[in-house]
This record gives sequence, C-alpha cells and structure tokens, in this order.
Amino acid sequence: MTISIVVSTEPLLYSILSSYSMVQCIAVLMMLLSALTLHEVTSETNFYDLLNIKKDADNREIRKAFKQLALKMHPDKNPDDPGAHDRFLKLNRAYEVLKDEDLRKKYDEFGEEGLKDDFRGGSKYESWKFYQQNFGIYDDDQEIITLGKSDFEQSVANTKDIWFINFYSAHCGHCHELAPTWREVAIQLEGVVRIGAVNCEDDWMLCRQQGIRSYPSLAFYPRAEKYQGARTVDALVKAALRELKVKAHVLTSIGSEATVGDSSKPWVITYCTDDGGDCLDKTACLKLAAILEGLVNVGSVDCTRYPAICEKHGALASQTVFYSSTPIDESAKSHSTVIHSLSPKEIASKVLHKLPEDTLLDADSFNVEREKLSKRQGLPWLIHFVNNQESTQIELKKLPAMLSGTINVGKIDCQVSESICNEIKVHKFPTFAIFKHGGGYEIHYGRVSAHDVAAFARDCSQTRVKVLGPADFPDPVQLGQQLWFVDFFAPWCPPCMRLLPEFRKASKLFTDGTEVRFGTVDCTTHGNLCDQMGIGVIPPLFFTMAPPLTSSKAAMTQSPSWSLFSWCSNDICQDVLDPPVIALTDIDFELKISGKSSKELWFVDFYTPWCPPCMQMMSEWRRFAKKLKGKHNVNVASIDCQAYVNTCRQQGVSSYPTMRLYPVGWVGTSQQAEFQGWYRNVQSFLAWAQDYLPTKVISLANHNFRKKVLSSREPWIIDFYANWCGPCQQFASEYEKVAEKMEGVVNVGRIDCAVYSICSQAYIQGYPTLRFYRGSSTHQDQDIFGIDIRYTGHAQDTIDDLNLKLSQYKIASRKDEL
Repeated sequence: MTISIVVSTEPLLYSILSSYSMVQCIAVLMMLLSALTLHEVTSETNFYDLLNIKKDADNREIRKAFKQLALKMHPDKNPDDPGAHDRFLKLNRAYEVLKDEDLRKKYDEFGEEGLKDDFRGGSKYESWKFYQQNFGIYDDDQEIITLGKSDFEQSVANTKDIWFINFYSAHCGHCHELAPTWREVAIQLEGVVRIGAVNCEDDWMLCRQQGIRSYPSLAFYPRAEKYQGARTVDALVKAALRELKVKAHVLTSIGSEATVGDSSKPWVITYCTDDGGDCLDKTACLKLAAILEGLVNVGSVDCTRYPAICEKHGALASQTVFYSSTPIDESAKSHSTVIHSLSPKEIASKVLHKLPEDTLLDADSFNVEREKLSKRQGLPWLIHFVNNQESTQIELKKLPAMLSGTINVGKIDCQVSESICNEIKVHKFPTFAIFKHGGGYEIHYGRVSAHDVAAFARDCSQTRVKVLGPADFPDPVQLGQQLWFVDFFAPWCPPCMRLLPEFRKASKLFTDGTEVRFGTVDCTTHGNLCDQMGIGVIPPLFFTMAPPLTSSKAAMTQSPSWSLFSWCSNDICQDVLDPPVIALTDIDFELKISGKSSKELWFVDFYTPWCPPCMQMMSEWRRFAKKLKGKHNVNVASIDCQAYVNTCRQQGVSSYPTMRLYPVGWVGTSQQAEFQGWYRNVQSFLAWAQDYLPTKVISLANHNFRKKVLSSREPWIIDFYANWCGPCQQFASEYEKVAEKMEGVVNVGRIDCAVYSICSQAYIQGYPTLRFYRGSSTHQDQDIFGIDIRYTGHAQDTIDDLNLKLSQYKIASRKDEL
C-alpha cells in the first residue's frame, strides 16, 4: 500500500503541521499512517464482510453464507491458486468466531484484538466434500427450526409448546441417514408439532445439559423425554401425535356439535361416505385439530353409520365443511364453506382466511386502552402493527385463541394511525408490541410465528421491563426516586438478544411494591441518547441509584450514583446489589491482603481501566467469583492499578491483567501464586484455583476405587472427569456444592480419567460423566457401571436427581443411621 500526503496542497493540514517541530511532524504522520493501515486491515478482515452477512445475522444465516462461500473458495476447488489456502483460513476463522455467541460479542466489542486470549481456532478445515454433503444439514429446511443455546430456553424450555427435537452432529453418519426421514416428518407435522434440530458440535454444552450422550438423539418437550422407538416416518409421526392434548370429535347424533367441544367456536366437519370423495381420516382430523387448536372445533361423521346426521346437515357426499356458527341449522348451512382438500395444512389455511381479523384500533381507541392500562385496568394488549392492512402470515390469526382470557390482541394500521407508529418507533412490518399494566410496553424482536409471538406476549406481560426513550432521561431514570436497571441494546447484536429474556427474568424478582424499575433503550432507534450516555459497547447495563432509598439491599450498594456494569449472568440484580468481586483500595489491600490470616484464601486481579484485555476479562473474573461465593474464608477481589498505583508497584505488578492468589497456610503476602494460563476464562481460573481450595470431594484412583466404592455398603456419587476437559473444570465448583449439601448422606468422589484406566472399564464415553452407586447389600461388589445421573452443569439439578435415586432405592441417610 502506498500513501501520499501532500502538505503544500492542503492549507489546513499545513497550518497545523507548521506549528510542530520536525520530530513532532514525523510523529503525527506516523500516527496517521498507523491509523490508515489499521483501517485497511480492519476493512479487509471484517468478519461480517468476509461472509457477506449483516451484523444481525443469526446462526442459520451465518452457516448458509459460509457454506455458499466454502463451496466456491475451498482449496480443493482451487488447486492452482497458491493463495486459496490462506484466504480460506480467513473465511473459516470468521465463521468459527461469528457462530460462537461469546466470541462474537468480544469481536463486536474489541475486533480481532479481543480474541487473542480466547481463540486459537480456525486453522483447520474440512474437505470440500464435507461442506457439500454434511455441513448445515437442516439449514435449507423451512419446516425445521434450528435451535441454539439462546433460543432453546426462550422457545422450548420456557413454553408449553410441544416440540420434537433432533440432537445431531455433522460428523455422525447415522445423523445423515436419518436426515431425509426427519425432513419428511417435519413436512407431515408442520403446524401440528414444532420440529427442531440442534447441532451438538456447535452447541455441545446445551446438548450435555439436556443429557445427550449419543447422536442422533430425539426428544419430546416440554416433557424432556427421549424417544426410544423405531425411526421410520410412520413411527415418528405417530409418536408425535400421541403427545397432542387436542381432540377431534366423532359426532354420533343430531345436534351433538352443540354439546361437545366449545359451543362458542366454529366447526370444521368432515363427512365420510362410501363414494371415495374428500373425507379426512382419523389422523388427518387430529392434525387439523392441533393446527386450529383454540380457534375451531374439528369433528367427523361416518355417514354410513349415522346417515341421519349427514342428511340433516345436507352432506350427501364425502366432503369437509367449515361452519362459521352453531348449531348447524339452515342458517349455519347458508354460511358454510365446502373445502376441497385432503391436506390438514391446506384446510387450516382456508379456515384461517375465513376467521375474523384482529380488532382494528385507531389512535383514539388505542389511547383509551392505554389510559386504562396506566390505571392497571383491563387486560394487557398485544398490538400487531401493519402497513396499509397488507396481507400478513395467515398463521398469526391464531394469536387471539392462544392468548384468550389473558391478553387482548389488536391491530394498528400505520398508514391510518401514523402518529402512534411514530411514537412507538415502528419502522418495519409486521411489528408486535405488548402494552401492559402501568403504561409500559415492550417490542418483539424474535421469530415472527404465532407460537413465538404468543410466548413473548405471555412472558413480557408479567415483567416490570418497559421501553425507554429520550423523554425518560434524565428524569425519572437519573433524577427520580427509584432504583433503575437500564439495558442499552441493538436488535442486530446477538448477545443483546440473549440478554433480553434474562433481563426480564431478573425483573420478576421484584414485586410491584418495590421501588425498582427496569428499562431498555434501543440504540439503533435512539442513537443520540446512547451517545449522550457514553454507550460505546453493547450490551452494557446501567445501574442508577437515587439517594433516598428505602430498600435495605439497595442501601448496601456502593455509590457512585451512576455506574456501568457489563452483563455476566441471569442473577443480574444480586450481582449489582451484592457484588461477587470485592473492590480493593490501598487501605483495603493493606488490611485484607497484607494482613490476612493463615486461614484465608484470596484471589486478586490487578488491572487498569485503559487495558482492553483487562476489560474483556472482567466478566470472566466475576463469573469465577460467583463460582466460589459462599466458600468459607475464600475471597475474590480486584484492584484498579491506575487509581492505586503505589500498592501495585509495591507488589511488583508490571503488566495487566495480573492475577494472584494468596493461599491458606501463609500469613499476608508472604506466599503467592500467579496465574500463568493462556486462556483468561472462568474454566481456566477454576482449574488454577482447584489445588488451593478446601474440598469435601474424595479423590479416587485405580488402586482404591473398587474397595472404597464398589465394595462399600454406603452410597456414592462419582464424577468421572478429565483434567484437560473445560466443562469438567467449570463443573468442579458446582460439584463441590453437591459434596457440601450431601455430606452425611452420600459419599462424593471424583476420578481423573486422563490418568486412571478404570474409567474405560466403566465404559465412560464423555466427560464429565456422573454415576451413582447405591451401596452393596451383599458381600459382593456392585456393578462398575453404576446408575447414570443426568449432567446439566448445575449443583441443584445433581442434588435433585441424587435425592430421587435415594428415594427410588429406599436408601437411608448415613446421618439417620448414626
């Protein structure tokens, strides 16, 4: 790259440079050159540009874009191009980063500089054939919803919707063999049951939390029960239909349509004669009833057995009829519609077209309803914003039935009520917003399907979160009398979208009587406000505290009145009100660290605010602190070396961040151990800390496993782990909680499978694996395979499963025996 700077032709630049010495001029020009070079590198290596995607692309769009480019740019397809390998490595690195939400957040915040400590991947890639045949198995199948760790909780775990989910791996041959069958199942069950797919290579932690240990694994939700039957289309469809709670009615007498089903709902009835016409079978009726659940009654009549009904209804041949009213008399028949189809999906679509539209609100009626809500009167409103009453997804007509009795559903035409849409900042269509008691509202940013919008409306109608704008700053947010948590976000930012449901969860911790408020600011809509608030990185969380607080918890919170907290986990309020990391001053360090007793263990992060790696690491250090929270005499702290220079110099700290521990058995700073790990993340910190932490977990080996565990009459839980396994390291602190909670009830042990061969004898195939051994009731050893305990990574889940096993096998507590 050649850069020419001609000073003589630019008077302004010349006037600036003329006031500097030659050395200063060279320094300024070098800075300009450096900035221009950085800009060139950044523009050339921008990961979004490399993949030709927008910043708000989801994982499915990222995979599709990468696959399309991989098939063109792969070195296997360009054998004569010496630069093909290097170009593909850049492409592969971009994909590996953007598909991972945590890495993507760091890249969005800090660019490639932010990846230095956490990412060494992207240097290996698969063959061209793999990308052509095996990569992104279900990305082109619209009937199959590809799920990641963020939307699994929102769309699956937090709803009562029936899901049938395929957990697979792209490198699994059986997964590819099942794929055509799974696609056909999805087609046959579209609209009946939600069909999903999770790539366990991309979301391995999600799969482990769901107890997935082999591929492909199929499971029904919300029961979270694995399917163990045959894997044919017919068997899978039948199994899914058995999960349905709806009913297709069989009509056996004249007028029975008025006594079965919901008398307030229309009817779809299929009449079956022996003429071979359009008559739906039992399975098709059940599918139709599921698609139209809550909207329409579905029934069938066998005209050969009950001819009087068919004659009364005027059905002289096999046909399917939609009746908009009941009972089915001459008036109802005059407004009926015969539907010529045997497809439940097609029939449902035609029925939905016949159903009335949502309540159309104008500006006046909408303001009347908002006024009621501000006084906590009436039901919340889900508003569907459209443009010129354009046709929308017909499926969205299900919303009134899905939310019946709890939330009103209405529609606003932005061409008619432009002022309302401008106030709400509606820029795209369709847009959904929930207006709730107290006068606040929230906007839906997820998938636009009836199920997802309904789940959003149910969840948000119960939260304390409201949309904020410039009118809310500085008063009431900064100058009011309440405690405010404010999330500044952008809809294109995946970590922001993952934060929103967690933020709503946090708001539910507080009742209406507390002086705590939650708000969101969309920085794409209110860019000037975000600039004024100094929002440089999203999603940040602001916490504001007014001086006259009545909450005892809030009163414990340190000033200043306006502080910035990065998001770290779902118990956000506790993090702010009771910080897990102790902030040290010069005096604190002298008293608490230099003056520590031999019974205390301290971990200290020496950092500076101007150090990007320090800022990147803060959330990981906070997560590390939370893992150790509650442990007796164990403390995690940090000290700002810009504010407290003398202390850091006295401790010989010369680079940032520096993490040190001051162990048990030593007084003050006389003994210390510095973190030397390559990765600065919670797993690495836990692995570093493990040897210094007090433990109730018993370490086992080949020579004592049989005697201590298999021959024991007492129950044991064993964690089979590997010392190189990240999830194992992360689970160690949770497992310690299990040991503390179950002390005197179950012996808690662990064995390192990277060292001891007994793990292979126990047929351990993945790490960590938890096994329960209930105790030998005879003089013979127990089975080495034990009983599986479902691994989720959370102590309480493990404890719950253990207690269930103890109850099942009627094992008394060792405390009781004593």
